[in-house]
Amino acid sequence: MIITSKNNDTYKFLKSLKEKKYRQEHRLFMVEKPVVIEEASECEVEYIALSEFSYKENKFENILKDIDKDKILIFSDKIFDGLCDAKTSPGIIAYYKEIHREFNEKNGKFLYLDDIREPGNLGGIIRSADAFKLDGVIISENSCDLYNPKTVRSSMSSIFKVPIYFMSRESLVNLDFNIIATSLDNSTSTRDYEFKDKDIVVIGNEAKGVSNFLMSHANSFLNIPISENVDSLNANVAASIIIYEMMKWIM
Repeated sequence: MIITSKNNDTYKFLKSLKEKKYRQEHRLFMVEKPVVIEEASECEVEYIALSEFSYKENKFENILKDIDKDKILIFSDKIFDGLCDAKTSPGIIAYYKEIHREFNEKNGKFLYLDDIREPGNLGGIIRSADAFKLDGVIISENSCDLYNPKTVRSSMSSIFKVPIYFMSRESLVNLDFNIIATSLDNSTSTRDYEFKDKDIVVIGNEAKGVSNFLMSHANSFLNIPISENVDSLNANVAASIIIYEMMKWIM
């Protein structure tokens, strides 16, 4: 059956998932890239939405072959765009349960994102964490939404591969880990710092840097040597450099 009405309950439900409050309520998020859906084949899909055209053209046979038919929903081309967040859609959207987990780790190397606000930065950092095999990414309570469609697009399939945790600053400093804040003052260069197991490096907010609370509770301080002609680096770039330095002896 092809769903053709915007008043259809299923249509309205899936469309609502474009908004953060409904994603949180239903603990679901959307993925619009076919390559990501294919690479996330080990994760259970809750729903697949298809445009009428893509269904009739059998564009996504490889993706759909192992999906329960009851989870596949087909919408007329006229209303399908209303489900999409991206400006252009290939004609498929997959919906998954939230993938973040509780932090129970006893060791490892992690990044803590202290109120990162740009979804593109968050997604890019997760992708770098995957590329360099970081043990996980911890996200502060006031950071941007992990499940924002832009974050998901920026992370590609890495959002399914990297252990991701949510944690308050207060809980972070109570962990039995070495908290390392990024700072230009009285800090050690990433070139000279000897990273250890049980290190958590804090990446600060794009505009304000690391919060005063975490600066006052940090065990160590770290800087990235850059040209005097440049004031600072983009949060995604800085995080990626630090992740590489943390993990380069393991790669």
